[in-house]
Amino acid sequence: MQQRANRYEIHRPLEYRIRDSAGPIVGSGRTLNISRKGVLFQTERELKIGRRIELVVRMGLALGEGPDVNLLVQGVTVRSHDGNVAVAIKKYKLRSGQNHSES
Repeated sequence: MQQRANRYEIHRPLEYRIRDSAGPIVGSGRTLNISRKGVLFQTERELKIGRRIELVVRMGLALGEGPDVNLLVQGVTVRSHDGNVAVAIKKYKLRSGQNHSES
């Protein structure tokens, strides 16, 4: 039996992006909890399970001063119900500053 990763109740704003053949799906939400393996967030839209998704979580100021820190996440949606979306993390990194676009 696989042990579940520790979850940390963290409430931070985020933006998401899903690439779709009909065009990108973009939206925003707020994290409910984060672990090393996943992110659970709330949003207004139901998202399809199994979709690749990119998140930019606004973590705030680094050490109280300096540029904002963003958590950039690439993953897959694994649950979506009543506005709560669970994402399995495939890749992540922290980035400081306002520039958070990925190529």
